[in-house]
Amino acid sequence: MLKENGGKMIFQILDDRKECFGVYGDGEFIYDRVPDNATGTWGFNANLSGLNIDYASVYVGGKRIEEACPEELKTRFQKREKKIKAFINAASNAKISIDNLCMFDVIPEQHLRHYCEVKNEVCSHVFENHERPQNHQFMVDLFEMAHDISQNNVIVNREPLKKAFKHDGKARTLLELVDRKNTHILYDIWGTKTGRLTTKQGSFPIMNLKKELADCVIPKNNLFVQLDLNGAEIRTLLALSQNAQHPREDIHEFHMKNVYRDLTTRDKAKKRFFAWLYNPNSEDYLTERFYNREYVLKKYYNNGVVSTPLGRKIPSDDFHALNYLLQSTSSDNCMKQVCKINKFLRNTRSFVHSVVHDSMTIDLSIGDRYILPQIKEIFEDTQLGWFRSSVHIGSNLKDMMEVSWS
Repeated sequence: MLKENGGKMIFQILDDRKECFGVYGDGEFIYDRVPDNATGTWGFNANLSGLNIDYASVYVGGKRIEEACPEELKTRFQKREKKIKAFINAASNAKISIDNLCMFDVIPEQHLRHYCEVKNEVCSHVFENHERPQNHQFMVDLFEMAHDISQNNVIVNREPLKKAFKHDGKARTLLELVDRKNTHILYDIWGTKTGRLTTKQGSFPIMNLKKELADCVIPKNNLFVQLDLNGAEIRTLLALSQNAQHPREDIHEFHMKNVYRDLTTRDKAKKRFFAWLYNPNSEDYLTERFYNREYVLKKYYNNGVVSTPLGRKIPSDDFHALNYLLQSTSSDNCMKQVCKINKFLRNTRSFVHSVVHDSMTIDLSIGDRYILPQIKEIFEDTQLGWFRSSVHIGSNLKDMMEVSWS
């Protein structure tokens, strides 16, 4: 039976693929739809987009199901999972192409039923023993954004890679990836303790794409538009310090003119600020007139845990606490805006191509150019206040030119 637990109706997805979509719940297999009373399952699935579903994997902070499984269920879970893998391996050994079959065509119904039942029990245990995370909906939105990005393969111009092939190992690696058709960006939303995105093994390496080779990435539509939050972690510190000041100019220019009395260049102001920011033992009277590290740490760091205003809890020591707080809060604040833009673009030809830390790149159809001011406004109007952004446009990811408009 589908188990009711604190208002949660537990079910399991039978297969990730749209053409094979089905669920197990209420003691039966249901295909092509999710029953109205099913509201809780283990993990994300794109077919559940827009539904009010609670995910046990979010409740346990991205742990694998075997890690979240209680001791009294582990033996049963392992036995059922082993059986499922045996059927899949048997099909593979028989030269049956799994890619062309649905999971419920490969695994006998009674074994699939037993496996789903024990997964339901694990989910029930999680929902009973964990509070619903403050950032649950954000994590769902983040998954959907990452999934949408993964559906668009990266368009690669091989010529720049061929030119660099003999003297650049990264160019050779990229060509090998393209030859293996590894041209999709696969983000891992659980890849770091602070929440910053990483890419999964086999993903196109957008996070560490060498600048000299970035001209190999070209848009599917007409051009790339890249938006980058200016001094995101610094503006985050301003917001968490309850400082009403939100400089509309470049943050390091602002520091040079308003914080430091004896510095005459942006680079010197930037160097001095970061020397103070990431060393908790440093002191700088002029910086501390504007920023209150002690206030921020007292509010968000207690008993070895950083509790961010956007819902994450991160174990930390004293030295790294501020760094974790700013990196996590800044990243989540930016990703919230990217998720909004991802939804905003769904009825257009344009789409979110990629995200790298505090910047996002849109693959823009020229017919959608009129919505760029709206996109910029969405990006800058964050939960922590207004954050300045820069905009660059180009025909590849290397040759990007900064533009501005009122």
